[in-house]
Amino acid sequence: MDAAFNTQCLVLAVGLWRMLLSDPGYVIYENTFADSMDQTIFSETKTDQLVSVDHFSGTIGNDETASDNRLFVRARYCRKCKAHVDRFDHHCPAIGNCVGQRNHRLFILLLVTFVSAEICYFLCSIFCFPNFINFRKRETQASHLVPWIISTALFAIIQVLWQVPFLFWHLYCIIVNVTTDEWVNWEKYPELQQVVPPESGRPFPGRKFKNPYNKGILLNIIGFLKSKA
Repeated sequence: MDAAFNTQCLVLAVGLWRMLLSDPGYVIYENTFADSMDQTIFSETKTDQLVSVDHFSGTIGNDETASDNRLFVRARYCRKCKAHVDRFDHHCPAIGNCVGQRNHRLFILLLVTFVSAEICYFLCSIFCFPNFINFRKRETQASHLVPWIISTALFAIIQVLWQVPFLFWHLYCIIVNVTTDEWVNWEKYPELQQVVPPESGRPFPGRKFKNPYNKGILLNIIGFLKSKA
């Protein structure tokens, strides 16, 4: 278990360094109007200019110029980074970077590693604590380590309690092909809105969330794993 924990710590160190320096999928537009907007809705591009659509990333382009001239339907503006990010999920304050098209898989890997490392540390603390108590009886100099072990083990399990639901949320987003930003701010994006006809007691049309990018669980997962990094 010690070897597994040390390996996980190494993966976390390397992964956090790469995540901190990674390009989440910054999109640079020559159009100064797009740069001046906090939330640019790129899905409003004229349909007669669009030929192919990648329904996972939302990439739209002409077949002849897809590699050079690509529009990004799911590019959103990050106020923290002051930039548009392709398939923007959220800005992570823990790493000081956005989570987007190019680093989302690395983010999920780090999240899984964090959870497994914290569980591993907690189990090591429980299994080793009786032996440490016996050692403490013989070595009084080790007595000050007991509160440290207890506090760090409790901290690890507290982290697990919120990180596990957070991980399941991101896994759910993957299998339905939606981002956190799209789910939270869907009312800002017309392509995520479906008009609800007026009903009795509600004279005006309403709106509800719709997901135009959901192509089924299997295709969504394949699209996430094969997405360009």
